[in-house]
Amino acid sequence: MKRNNLVSARKSKGWTQDELAARVDISRAYLSNIERGVYSPSLKVAQRLSSILGLSTDTLFFNDNARLSS
Repeated sequence: MKRNNLVSARKSKGWTQDELAARVDISRAYLSNIERGVYSPSLKVAQRLSSILGLSTDTLFFNDNARLSS
């Protein structure tokens, strides 16, 4: 399942995959695979993404109907 909220949150910050991956300390390829739904992030990575993007893990990964502010 594609992680639309994760992609939207990243883009709302104006960050590329490279920039977000560097902030989270993961590879761009791994982030891309998470965004495309190929991989699910570990709990540690999900928490770092959540913290950096300022959204709950539920919003980023489980709530397909969440409205993200720009």
